[in-house]
Amino acid sequence: MSQGFEGASPLLQGLNMMVEVGEKVAILGANGIGKTTLLKTLMVEFAPQSGEIKWSENANIGYYSQDHAAEFAENMTVFDWMSQWKQAGDDEQVVRGILGRLLFGKLMMQKPNILLMDKPTNHLDMESIESLNAALELYQGTLLFVSHDREFVSSLAIRIVEILPSKVVDFSGNYEDYLRSQGLN
Repeated sequence: MSQGFEGASPLLQGLNMMVEVGEKVAILGANGIGKTTLLKTLMVEFAPQSGEIKWSENANIGYYSQDHAAEFAENMTVFDWMSQWKQAGDDEQVVRGILGRLLFGKLMMQKPNILLMDKPTNHLDMESIESLNAALELYQGTLLFVSHDREFVSSLAIRIVEILPSKVVDFSGNYEDYLRSQGLN
């Protein structure tokens, strides 16, 4: 599969992978390299430039976006929505963390067997990150996630997909083994 935007060189080229039921796959790479684009392509929000995406017939996909604005009323920003209950002293980080926890609850109620998560630990406090981590460790479904949080990646991933400018590295193993394989540990 290849993916990119018209008038620009492809962000992803020659990506060919099969994800097994129950795998927990971390998608890594520099900012702007195409991680979110990959997740949105997997969600069929973007059509691939070449190739195809195939899911099993019983796939029930849950998606946690790094931008939650689409989850709320169109005529109101997320901050306007939360401001209805905001109190003096609340800051943007707290508001975003609360929104994230609400959306995790929504995902749990949908009971997906595949989770695609784009930077799920962003804006969460440590207690929420630990709770999310514990829940995902117990999650029996398939998980593909983007994160820059090394501890989060280390605790969950059994496979690493790193998007680099000239290629995609698909490594079967945990984060520490991946770093060693790249001479970085």
